[in-house]
Amino acid sequence: MREIERIKESVARGKIPIVYLWYGEDRFLIQEGLKVLKSFYFMIDPSGSGIEQVSAKELSPYIIVERANTMSFFANRLVVVEDVTYFQDGQTAELEPLLDYFANPNPTTCLLFIAESVHRGRKLYKALVKTGEIMEFCAPKRPQEWLVWVQSELKARGKSMNTQVTAQFIEWTGRHTGVLYQELDKLSVFVGERQKITLEDIKAITPQSIEMSIFDLLDAVAGRSAAKSLQALRAVLRKEPALKVLGMLVRQVRLLLGCDSMRRHGGNVAEAPSVLGISPYEAQKVWQQSARLSTNQLSKALSECLNTDLALKTGGGDPGLLLEIMIIKFCEKVS
Repeated sequence: MREIERIKESVARGKIPIVYLWYGEDRFLIQEGLKVLKSFYFMIDPSGSGIEQVSAKELSPYIIVERANTMSFFANRLVVVEDVTYFQDGQTAELEPLLDYFANPNPTTCLLFIAESVHRGRKLYKALVKTGEIMEFCAPKRPQEWLVWVQSELKARGKSMNTQVTAQFIEWTGRHTGVLYQELDKLSVFVGERQKITLEDIKAITPQSIEMSIFDLLDAVAGRSAAKSLQALRAVLRKEPALKVLGMLVRQVRLLLGCDSMRRHGGNVAEAPSVLGISPYEAQKVWQQSARLSTNQLSKALSECLNTDLALKTGGGDPGLLLEIMIIKFCEKVS
């Protein structure tokens, strides 16, 4: 997203920070950023000998500083340090070599740290702020942010979707930047020279996400249609193993029970994300779906899920058959 654009701008200007810290939960975006950054060093040396990737789990800060200070035949080097925990609380590694390096970094090396999370109050973090650049890589959170992200990726490929189709594409494929990126690549090839991508194109070649399939399955259960529910279940089981499907059903039923309880106690959908620990988008969908299922139906569903889980784990029969029996029981009328 914006971070990738900032990296591209640095590469285009030929002005790469001498110390970088990248962190965040979106590993796909971090890897995309790394590809862009590496392209600068491949332009200087196509062999890639100026690029070195190491793990903070395997090398001490002292050795990492030694690597960063190593001179190269070519003018510029990139040292990428992955699995970094130096910027978190409870860190026990000897960090003085890094503090000294940040005060006097090698101007011909870009030392890049990749971390999952950071604590901004740590001494090392504050020292890096003075010397280098810090980027947080986060996936979009709200529906509008996802729309903007997909539209931006479409534009980069010379393609387009109208807003409604874009929203349906995101819902169909799931909210994972890496998956969406790959599916957009496939769609771009599939439509050829045609610019506009349609919903028919998406359904023709893009697999439905497991999360969306589970929603469809429980929608069929809410309608008490055993035939439709079994059809939806079999479609899910063609993609995922029975235990994973059951685990996702348990999670979904628990979320539905959570929304049901909140509604009965005067809560509203705006409170659901913080109470249930899910995104606002998912909360909206779960809240709407919970209104179609009674408390008794949901309680029975959870009980059947737990019984089926026990049977699966103790070798009590064919997994697919056990799940089918469970779904049929879901659809039975509850007194």
